Amino acid sequence: MAEKLLCVDGSAVKHYAKIYTYPGGIQDIVASTAPDFGAKGWERIGADASKCKAKRERKCADPKGEDLERSMRRARGKLRRLALANEFRWFVTLTIDPEKCDSFDGAAVVRKLNAWCSNMVQRKGLRYILVPERHKSGRIHFHGFFNDCVEAVDSGHMDRQGHKVYNLPQWSLGFTTAIELYDDYVKAVGYVCKYVGKQGEKPAGRWYYSGGDLREPEISYAEISPAELAADYPEQAFVFYPPGKQMAVVNGIVLEQVQE
Repeated sequence: MAEKLLCVDGSAVKHYAKIYTYPGGIQDIVASTAPDFGAKGWERIGADASKCKAKRERKCADPKGEDLERSMRRARGKLRRLALANEFRWFVTLTIDPEKCDSFDGAAVVRKLNAWCSNMVQRKGLRYILVPERHKSGRIHFHGFFNDCVEAVDSGHMDRQGHKVYNLPQWSLGFTTAIELYDDYVKAVGYVCKYVGKQGEKPAGRWYYSGGDLREPEISYAEISPAELAADYPEQAFVFYPPGKQMAVVNGIVLEQVQE
């Protein structure tokens, strides 16, 4: 029998599945054999909260192995949900001119990035998600999404698929490329998510950076087991086994498919 979970006021709030709904009628569903999902403020009956917190902190202090993998998975999941909940126009790559900033120094790069992004958010209404990556040379650059507030000029070049490549003259810290998002946006989001932890590190202190007036996905809860989810979507479900339970994830379901 699953351990009973209560809110601090005594009311039950935990569910077996969490559903993220995005604009355009797309959903992600996460299901567990344990009631893991619900409102904040819940606690396990009889659990020693201070011991649990200390244990989590000890795990987080060791950025290796399973804990690093878990951190990357969570970051990719959060980035995916944030990207799908918002409308972006451009897939961008931003590089740093070494004469303007030491692009080997993550802290220095982030200071410059944050100042530029903050200015663009306030003046132009920029919304962005950016993932840092360290080049083979050791220099840091960024991949991600911008909304349509930035000025773009034709570079005169095409990508391999024949799409125009643009430059962003407002990026004052180095060099840029930008391609208008086309075709399958969900696929583009997955492509950017792969940059998170690609090199097994946080090149600039965080897995990704985001800002502006970003929306969160709609969240709802249901009583769906991992087995049921996997049976309904045998080609899409990813099933895994964290300690003590089974979980299943299905990403990118069209809304009409899951409504009864």
